[in-house]
Amino acid sequence: MDARRLLFTAVALLAFASTGTAQVFVGPRSLVQSPNFRVFARNAQLANDVAKSAEENRKALAIHWLGRELPNWPEPCPLIVNDGPNKPASGETKYTLVGGGVANFQMTVSGTPERIIDSVLPHEITHTVMASHFSALGKPVPRWADEGACTTVEHQSERSKHDVMLVRYLSEGRGIPFATLFALKDYPPDMMPLYAQGYSLSCFLITQGGPQRFVKFLERGMESEDWVAATDEFYSYPKLGKLQSAWNKWVSDGGGPVDNHTADALGVSTRAIASNAQNLNALANNSEVRTAVAIQPISNPGPSPVQMAGGVSSSSGSYYLDQLRMQQQNAGAAIPQSVSLPAPFQTSGGGTIRR
Repeated sequence: MDARRLLFTAVALLAFASTGTAQVFVGPRSLVQSPNFRVFARNAQLANDVAKSAEENRKALAIHWLGRELPNWPEPCPLIVNDGPNKPASGETKYTLVGGGVANFQMTVSGTPERIIDSVLPHEITHTVMASHFSALGKPVPRWADEGACTTVEHQSERSKHDVMLVRYLSEGRGIPFATLFALKDYPPDMMPLYAQGYSLSCFLITQGGPQRFVKFLERGMESEDWVAATDEFYSYPKLGKLQSAWNKWVSDGGGPVDNHTADALGVSTRAIASNAQNLNALANNSEVRTAVAIQPISNPGPSPVQMAGGVSSSSGSYYLDQLRMQQQNAGAAIPQSVSLPAPFQTSGGGTIRR
């Protein structure tokens, strides 16, 4: 164990177990402990705000995705807060899958206090919810779905950046074929398209059955490793190519309602799709998530004409440092003020996308 890790461990031990919130000061930082988090921040107010928000997000997001709360973790998760007026939104969550369970959560969040609360914390805590739920399978959630799901609960200002970047990546031929995307066990070398495409595809599927159906779909796919069968069972697409075709058309039309695109891909009536979607969404509409945390609803997900000043969200994954995303960002050209789809162009999956 290096000196820095040893120091951090010693500092963390100053916090004590409590069912309430305990507070001590550690050098230039304040330490606030809640049932599931030990929060280190530059002052007591920020530490308290983050601890409160973290607990609320943990409860609300578990209900949102799973339909139930999670039990408290055996050990609180150390949560380091690095805030600043000009810091880009980013985060990192680490954990260990062992013995059919999950342990050793560690989380770091960075950005302005506002973005930490409304985007980075929901994103990173969704990683912990997914990890806790799927730990019995002994494997991490597929990268596209893990990052995609986490991004859907960020603030709209952050999600819209992924919309813009998706259009860029597709127009540059950097889209990932669905057969490849579903088979990925790790982040690809060109990592940023996975974030944008995973977010968009997650929105597309969640709109067709709600967040809890999405989790059940992931369960089936992870258990069987047969994503074609899982996609057919939960979303009625008999082939990944059918799903990709419907998604391609949805993206090129700027997002919005999915019924027409789904009906075209499946060769059925829009009325039948709408009826099925109504039944599937009943469970999601009963979610208690809105009563606890103001999570942005996915009422009109997907790419849309966006004006933006530049920059991309950099809330990172469960195992990999956010520096990898920042390297991708820094290596690329500046994001234009507005982006439009060229027509026609090909994704790397071979689906023609037209305006």
